[in-house]
Amino acid sequence: MGTLLAKVYRGDHLESFHSGSIAVVDSLGRLLAFAGDPAFVTCIRSAAKPFQALPLLEYGGAEEYDLTGEEIAITCASHGGEPVHVSTAAALLRKGDFDEEDLLCGAHAPYDEKASADLRASGEAPSPLHNNCSGKHAGMLLATKVMDAPSANYNDPQHPLQGIIRSTLAHFAAMEGSEIPMAVDGCGVPAFFIPLHRAAYAYARLMATSEGAARGALEQYATSAGHVVEAMTAFPYFVAGAWSITTPLIEAFAGDLLAKEGAEGFYAMAAAPSFASTLTNRLKLDDDCALGIALKIDDGSMTRGRNPVILKTLELLGFDIAAKPELQRYREWPLRNVVGTLVGEVRAEFELEFL
Repeated sequence: MGTLLAKVYRGDHLESFHSGSIAVVDSLGRLLAFAGDPAFVTCIRSAAKPFQALPLLEYGGAEEYDLTGEEIAITCASHGGEPVHVSTAAALLRKGDFDEEDLLCGAHAPYDEKASADLRASGEAPSPLHNNCSGKHAGMLLATKVMDAPSANYNDPQHPLQGIIRSTLAHFAAMEGSEIPMAVDGCGVPAFFIPLHRAAYAYARLMATSEGAARGALEQYATSAGHVVEAMTAFPYFVAGAWSITTPLIEAFAGDLLAKEGAEGFYAMAAAPSFASTLTNRLKLDDDCALGIALKIDDGSMTRGRNPVILKTLELLGFDIAAKPELQRYREWPLRNVVGTLVGEVRAEFELEFL
């Protein structure tokens, strides 16, 4: 269990709370700040997607399929199932001569409320393309082709692609693949359990590697990591969409902050070395290091428990959240009763311990 991070007030009285842990790590693997237990082993769920996308690019998929930035971003996405997401995932499949029947992610209604309502009004049932992971699965299918591996059962933990994904994540987290326990994610592919500080380190190294000259970079992944970070930060609407904090959060920092949600209250971010001089002096971040942040809300809250904590964490590190009006609705979490009367609020109330 972690420490109290967000408190739910009804009137002036504490009614409920969300606990969790946070780890802040630089691209050399140094733990710089934390709350709760930074060594807590947790499932990073969809925050693994940038690393799951790397094998496609490492094997030359960007050139083989003439991938656009939007298409690379959708391979890393937990998208809302909006029409632009569905069409982009479908375009990816066509590039490999696949179709939606080849996707093994299953179908669910779009996360985006408008897209879901429009789909219901049309009388159509959700397809696998509406699944928030359809871009990831389309990218995996393309990866099997450039790897010259079977496309059948590409989601099996024993498939060559999944082995490469596991070792890639392990490399960025400075672990051995065998040290990373696996389970089955909601979309059917392997899900990975790693310590929180290792997840933060992996994100810091991903950003450092995309920057090239930053310390801690993994030079062999420079091109593919550059493609992933550039696509996600240049086309954040394809990483999530209107349903999530992720798109406005990436947009707010104009390409220098990478962010990605995972299910069950997990979240990861990475900041470019250019931020170092603007952050709090309590954070001993060298100017040539990237920064990685990983957090987990113990009860799995994806919104009221997690979103205020994300922004409070950034604020404590010195990011100017107050100057970003598009983010305020995620920081302020009013509680209203059924007739609309304000009866309470959720507040992120914690401090980071700086090392």
